[in-house]
Amino acid sequence: MRFSTNLKGSVVKTYHLWLTPTGQAYDILLKTITALSKAYHAPIFDPHVTLLGSLPGTEETISTRCLELGGSLAPFNVLLAEPGYGDQYFQCVFLKTQETPALMHAHELARKLFIKESSPYMPHLSLLYGHYSLELKNNITSTLSQSLRLSFTVDMIHLIRSRSEHPIDWTSILAVPLSG
Repeated sequence: MRFSTNLKGSVVKTYHLWLTPTGQAYDILLKTITALSKAYHAPIFDPHVTLLGSLPGTEETISTRCLELGGSLAPFNVLLAEPGYGDQYFQCVFLKTQETPALMHAHELARKLFIKESSPYMPHLSLLYGHYSLELKNNITSTLSQSLRLSFTVDMIHLIRSRSEHPIDWTSILAVPLSG
């Protein structure tokens, strides 16, 4: 997530599209996120795969486009794969997400509706936010349970409004059913 400030120094709201697990997958992933966050003094957040982040435009325009996107997509499965880690705060430790045709189509359609230009997309579900040593991230990923390689059906897109980089300031303001 990227945040900017206006001339008065206050944070400008940003908007993001999330795919969220439900049911047992949600429970298992949230339990893992919570345990890791407590163990490493990091923020707790809801499990999600970001379909597209930092959306440009007004909340009204973004909401309208989100409704259009939901009407253009049918429900599809998200398949979580092996763990990984990165150098970015929000991509510290995660589960890679299989780049299925349905997921990549959803991202491409969202990108065309909201941003137009192409940018790299690495679908993933974060398990820990922060900046930690390579050794620690490698240790965490090597000890994650194989049972986290879950699949879940996405039948909604969530529009998230964020007022800061802290998850406590992230709110789902719209849940759009996939009805295409």
